[in-house]
Amino acid sequence: MSNNYQGVFPYAEIRSEQQTAIDFAVDAFNNQDKRFVIIEAGTGVGKSAIGYTVAKLMGGESYFLTTQKVLQEQYINDFAQHGMRSIKSSTNYRCKYYKSKDCSSALRELKVSKDARFKSSCGGGCVYKGAKRRFLEAPLGVTNFPYFLAETNYSQQLEKRNLLIIDECHNAEIQLSNFISIEISEHFASAILKLKVPQLKTMHQVVTWTKDVYRPKLASIKKHMETQIEKFSIGSRMQDFVSLSKRFELIDKHLCKLERFLNLFDKENWVMNTSHAEKRGTRKFEFKPVDISPFSENYLFRSGEKILLMSATVMNKNAFCEVLGIPRDQCSFVSIPSPFPVENRPIVFSPIASMVKRHIDASLPKMAQAVTAILAEHKNDKGIIHCHSYKIAKYLKENISSSRLLIHDSDNRDKILHKHIHGKKPTVLLSPSMSEGVDLKGDSSRFQVICKVPYPYLGDKLVSKRMHKWKWWYPLQTAKTIVQSVGRSVRSKNDHAITYILDADWERYYNRNKRIFPEDFKRCLT
Repeated sequence: MSNNYQGVFPYAEIRSEQQTAIDFAVDAFNNQDKRFVIIEAGTGVGKSAIGYTVAKLMGGESYFLTTQKVLQEQYINDFAQHGMRSIKSSTNYRCKYYKSKDCSSALRELKVSKDARFKSSCGGGCVYKGAKRRFLEAPLGVTNFPYFLAETNYSQQLEKRNLLIIDECHNAEIQLSNFISIEISEHFASAILKLKVPQLKTMHQVVTWTKDVYRPKLASIKKHMETQIEKFSIGSRMQDFVSLSKRFELIDKHLCKLERFLNLFDKENWVMNTSHAEKRGTRKFEFKPVDISPFSENYLFRSGEKILLMSATVMNKNAFCEVLGIPRDQCSFVSIPSPFPVENRPIVFSPIASMVKRHIDASLPKMAQAVTAILAEHKNDKGIIHCHSYKIAKYLKENISSSRLLIHDSDNRDKILHKHIHGKKPTVLLSPSMSEGVDLKGDSSRFQVICKVPYPYLGDKLVSKRMHKWKWWYPLQTAKTIVQSVGRSVRSKNDHAITYILDADWERYYNRNKRIFPEDFKRCLT
């Protein structure tokens, strides 16, 4: 190990790829005075250890930002012994006195509780408040995007630090977009605000009504509820207070989002999607920004003097910078391939049928036959079939006579994944949504199938406007999903898995967009 890292790098041995990345980042920050460093590192490089070491070498205090709580937990498992601390929202902590309640619920009740032991235990040593205090005091703190964005832009308790490290940074765009986006629900307006929503058809009509009618009503109700809350005292009816507090928090959060939206709204940079709730038959108006680059500094990057961004799928530095509003002259970029042997992760193209919308119904029987043959070839292996739509997943489940297939929906995804990983049978996941954030190491996946090239949905207005704004956006998003999907199975140097791409449209798409893909991906193609 380099003497530069002695006592800093968290493990006994450092990989050459990690050393390269660390040297590059520290040099860019310290010697080139760059504010942004982007590291594209293939699976197995060990990005978390890179981020940790850079943070230590840079000195000062650092935030580590993840897109998923599971990755947040992984950071704590790896680096808690080195002083790293974690924080999540209060709903993730259990009250130490009322163990049936989370800290969020318990904190609501604290104001009017007569229970002296509860007030002493919870009020004086709240589990959530304790975790937050330790996070704020620690030089290295890890949290997730939703919590971080809410805290930095609402409570403002997370002060600016020397270094902000964003892991899985290819998701930063959607995370920031989700934070800024807002939904105006006809059911909410009717049930909570007692407002009748008129026939609104255009975006202009909805925004005008929201500004002139909806927002004032929301603000008025919030003010009235504040007065009601102030009247409660110790010994007041707990159930009434908790119910009122929940509604107030809902109103307050929604009003904050609404005011931010109205301040940021620009008809050229926003799209509105209208949908109808199936059960109630009521409308929902969802507003999303097309380009989040005008907002990234004020809502995200201002939390760090220096910014380190890491992902396996940056794909294109210039496009990445443009989307996130990163000045190119303030940025350095390096791409580091996976250290895993290419022969352990081959990608085989086997054109079965076209899976574009106009051909999919005719192609699905052929796809089912091909998947059946792959299952027979891997009869003793676990694997995953990336369907990229519930329609494909459901068809394969219903038309392939195999008890090995496990299908999931949005509600039981984690349960089915746990069953697959820990079960003894050679089960196979049928999934429309496991292209990332899933670690199928070792025997949990010896083969993968990509049934369809995962193009973004063209019926989405946001997709359409982004395609119009950036000609490269559509193929680039597709490529990112493919590379992320391929990366689910081989997670160590001695691990191995084969990936089959069955969509006949893959060859044409790849030949047109070959330059987008990382060299490491290209080397795996057979």
